[in-house]
Amino acid sequence: MGKLVQGFLVFVAVSMMFLGMVFIIASGVESTAIGAVMVLVAAGLLVLVYRMTKIEAAKPTVVSQTFNVKMDGSGQFNAKEMKCKSCGAPITDKDLKVIQGGVMATCPYCGAVFAMEEAPKW
Repeated sequence: MGKLVQGFLVFVAVSMMFLGMVFIIASGVESTAIGAVMVLVAAGLLVLVYRMTKIEAAKPTVVSQTFNVKMDGSGQFNAKEMKCKSCGAPITDKDLKVIQGGVMATCPYCGAVFAMEEAPKW
């Protein structure tokens, strides 16, 4: 639900709450019943807006990141071919994603998803 709709519903609920209280204070039997119904409808609208806000806040958000890294070193670098741990198919850089600081690879052939781990240098 959009912020504009939520704001409108809160405005309507507060207005109905105010008018309901006026009807209750007027204290006739019919006006008291009408006022009570208006207050209950207004409370229902406020609960609806509250629940919709909580549901929207609980939805996950997608974060997109792009990394441009150029590494230079003092020695000779050799490219190592990455392979799928399940089927042995080659993995390209298009199949890699950074998720929560770790590099995840998705095999384009078998669909296996696994974390890329760097072997220790020693």
